[in-house]
Amino acid sequence: MTFKRILLILGISFFSIAALIYFSVFSIKKNLHPSEAVVLKDVAKVSSNTNFFLFPEQTKNQIVHYSQFSLSYNENAEQADWVAYRLYPNSINRKTKRNNNFRSDLKIVTSSASLEDYKGSGYDRGHLAPARAMSYNQQSMSESFLMSNISPQKPSFNRGVWKKLENQVIRWSNLSDSLYVVTGPVLDSPLGSIGVNNVVIPRVYYKVIMKFSNNKISAIGFLLENKKTNKKIINFSTSIDNIESITGLNFFHLLEDKQQQELERANSYNQFSNE
Repeated sequence: MTFKRILLILGISFFSIAALIYFSVFSIKKNLHPSEAVVLKDVAKVSSNTNFFLFPEQTKNQIVHYSQFSLSYNENAEQADWVAYRLYPNSINRKTKRNNNFRSDLKIVTSSASLEDYKGSGYDRGHLAPARAMSYNQQSMSESFLMSNISPQKPSFNRGVWKKLENQVIRWSNLSDSLYVVTGPVLDSPLGSIGVNNVVIPRVYYKVIMKFSNNKISAIGFLLENKKTNKKIINFSTSIDNIESITGLNFFHLLEDKQQQELERANSYNQFSNE
């Protein structure tokens, strides 16, 4: 092979890789609202899925994608250790009926928790990606009832402060261009387990939110104990840095370091609400 031909092949290869990277990034940015113009530090990891940079840094757990949310399934705990989804002002469809179609998730290669695990346990089948937030259509609503999206919650928690926070997130989405949400259980120091599959009962839950509004990006986190409380939601706000230190997860890791640091150290509930 001549030297000229080698140079030609190398040139074509370089152009092809550069074009692939360019169009991968472009495919994301063309689908984003102007205020969602985030800075990605590792374009080689970017896919055409505009939710991609939202996901925590991948671990050994199975990642499963559904029509309106994705999750990482923790087989040892028999539940997701994170669920990620996106909300827009028009995401909530009041015409979509809640179907309560709780069922095992056949996509989980190691098998998910089952309905029998929760029977007689005294714990609610608590949603991680809320059913109401998944009311985009009947398919997404139904998918939210897969047991991979469910975690054992005390009834007074699930129907109390957890529901209040879920409703507040939806209110924020109606006042924003969009929200990215990552939510899940803190699996260390659990309250115990239920069922034949030993589904872990989390002691604490977290929620991480990134908001795009008026050409600004802001973020906040929440940590809530799995118990009844009369405290207001503001009392549970915290920085994403704090949640990372507790969960061991790395949120928004594809953002430029400076932007990631600024977003993850913020913990002002009032500032987040008003931006």
